[in-house]
Amino acid sequence: MRVITAHARLIKGMHAMQRALIGQAEDRGELQWAFPSGGRETCRTYALQTDLGEMLFAIPSPWDGRQAHMFRLGFERGTLFPDAEINIPDGLDRSVSGVLAVGDNGKTMICHRGAVTAFRGKVRTSITLEHFQAWLQEVDDDGRSAQVIAVSSTDSSTIADDIAEFVFEVKRLKDRLKAESRDDYVPDEQDEPAVGWGEQEEYEGDKSYSPNPGKRDYPYLHGPLCNALHRKLKELAGASVAVKVLKNRNIDLALVDRGTGKARAIFEVKTSASLSAQLYTAFGQLSYYQHRFGTEDTERYLVLPAHTASDFTVGEFFAKANVHVLFGEAGSFERADGASLEEVLSMVLE
Repeated sequence: MRVITAHARLIKGMHAMQRALIGQAEDRGELQWAFPSGGRETCRTYALQTDLGEMLFAIPSPWDGRQAHMFRLGFERGTLFPDAEINIPDGLDRSVSGVLAVGDNGKTMICHRGAVTAFRGKVRTSITLEHFQAWLQEVDDDGRSAQVIAVSSTDSSTIADDIAEFVFEVKRLKDRLKAESRDDYVPDEQDEPAVGWGEQEEYEGDKSYSPNPGKRDYPYLHGPLCNALHRKLKELAGASVAVKVLKNRNIDLALVDRGTGKARAIFEVKTSASLSAQLYTAFGQLSYYQHRFGTEDTERYLVLPAHTASDFTVGEFFAKANVHVLFGEAGSFERADGASLEEVLSMVLE
């Protein structure tokens, strides 16, 4: 991907993003928003219905060469402030959080540099990027190589859900940092993984890739899809005394046996169903991860975006290799035959 720096192209991409969001939103009229800086502004506000609930969206007046886009999940009452912002500059400005980029397929990508404001001020970009590891994409940043958080595409059919997933993760990051500042902080299970689920670099592959021309790749969906799958697995395994949901630097998600620390199920999320390096890599990753973190009985799952199902023509190969294939979108995951994730995992969760 390449960062867009031309003013006209930035304005065009920004307007495309705004139209896509407003076109599926309910107009809530003029509401007053509060900014982290302490200022306030009354803005036309829109409500988007997402898999994570209602998300409010507003576009305040532009300032200092940038246009803010403010998002708030689950607002009920009180002071209306944004959970997250995607601010787009009118030219190259690496100090602004938002960035538009063009992919190899010509799509305009909505990205974020990782600049987030929390309760104690700005969060170090390195902390934000580490938190969003599954979302990162390498870009040509006007002659420099840089990592950005890939949020969505201006023509994505799931743009509202994609942005909601991003906002949810920003909130989760802020909540974690706030909790860590307290003396009584107790890490979540996924922050304190079982033995063998630490930070070691086990697989010598690379989750980033360069899409092949002509292939239908959706790299910006990796983060949102991982998020949605994580929530769904937590929901299904929440009351289980047998397994817990974990991940590490290599494995997207796994259901891990509480007694043995071994994976009962491993999930690898990819964003292209075309026969390409992604699918070859997925098979290798799942096989190695089963060897390293599981047992001979570990179930392996390849997870793809729902709208790539028509591109997926190698189901027979994965079936013979005992790799289950799931297609997901907006919190719903199914096999090609319509079996739900709950049905597919019924034996694993016992």
